[in-house]
Amino acid sequence: MNKTMLKNTLLATLLFSTTHVTLANDAIFQVAVIKGAMGTADITKGEVALGIKKLTTSESSKDFYDRKMNLCVAYLQSTQSNKTESACTEAIDSIKSIKRQSSKVRYLTSLNYSNRGVARYKQNHLSAALKDFEFAVTIDNNPITAGNLQKIRQFLPVNKVEKIAVLSD
Repeated sequence: MNKTMLKNTLLATLLFSTTHVTLANDAIFQVAVIKGAMGTADITKGEVALGIKKLTTSESSKDFYDRKMNLCVAYLQSTQSNKTESACTEAIDSIKSIKRQSSKVRYLTSLNYSNRGVARYKQNHLSAALKDFEFAVTIDNNPITAGNLQKIRQFLPVNKVEKIAVLSD
């Protein structure tokens, strides 16, 4: 897909982003999907397998950013959670390719890092999850990313958070 089409698709979907709450190891985090995009209705209704099927079989939208972001969240809520981190990373890489860093692009980038943080938390990769949540907040300190960062800090022992923070400096 050319970059102009990617930008147009991204900008068209920016206004329709929505959040969805997911359960990850007894901690409730928010994840974001693109409202109105392929698979969103299925994911938000809990019909995750159907959403994944639509997102993975549609050749016409395989390279679209919104498909990658929604697939990340769908895998997170499915029995195929081993595919989540790579799907989230694909969404991050896709949005990074956009040169124009508007506030909307920064917002979506932060949501993608936050989504991947939830995936990493669910896989018990706590230091990587914390790093993603912290990075998401530095990109765009919105209620979703800030809330997820606050929640992971509540679930990690204080000495673990301090140790991770020291390692990341």
